[in-house]
Amino acid sequence: MTLAASGAAVAQGTDTVICNDCNPAKIEKLVNQHTDRSLYVIDFIHETAQKFSEGKMVKLSVSELNSLNNKYDYRKTTLRAVR
Repeated sequence: MTLAASGAAVAQGTDTVICNDCNPAKIEKLVNQHTDRSLYVIDFIHETAQKFSEGKMVKLSVSELNSLNNKYDYRKTTLRAVR
C-alpha cells in the first residue's frame, strides 16, 4: 500500500501530456514547453510512457509507471517505459 501511495505522490508533482503517435519533433516541442518541471509523455497508441526532466529524458521508476497505469486504468492499456 505504501508503494502505491508514494508513486501517486510522485506523479502529482509532474505534468502529464498525452501525445498519441507523436513523432520525435513533436515530443521535443512539448518537452521544450515544460522545461521548468518534469513531464510525462504518454502515448496510448504505442502503449508507452516517457519522463523528461529539465528537457532531457530520464529513467521512469517502477512506482511512477505503476502510478500512471493506475491513473489511466480505465483505458484498459498497460503502459511500458521508454528509455
